[in-house]
Amino acid sequence: MPEFVNPFSGLVPRKMAHGELVRAIMLNIAAELEAVHLYMAHMDATDNEDAKKVLYDIALEELVHAGEFTSLLYRLDRVSAEKAQEGFAEVEQLLMSKAPAEVRTVDIERQTETSPESQKLENPSSIPTPKGLTVGSLMSK
Repeated sequence: MPEFVNPFSGLVPRKMAHGELVRAIMLNIAAELEAVHLYMAHMDATDNEDAKKVLYDIALEELVHAGEFTSLLYRLDRVSAEKAQEGFAEVEQLLMSKAPAEVRTVDIERQTETSPESQKLENPSSIPTPKGLTVGSLMSK
């Protein structure tokens, strides 16, 4: 049964400490982005044009909410703001670079990193296959 009928269900017995507030805001951001995903998935799953229009509008509003919470997070937590700026700068630097993207993979058994060039094998059947559940094995179930 929904708790909305209980006017005290959302009340906490004490005020949050600053660190708890920061983590709560992070959770709020995640919830807003999850709502965007949910509404877009519902939009993609229907042919009803009225529903699509309303779901898309609500999803955009949730993005605004995520932005508002993110702005608040950066005001409350300098480290989060600084780390986000580092991430923005890294992406900008990567996209401005003339270097081609190189895919690297990790060999789980050997715990080594390899580039695509070193992965070219003359006999692809010699590649060891993982034991246990794999995506392919789950697809047949």
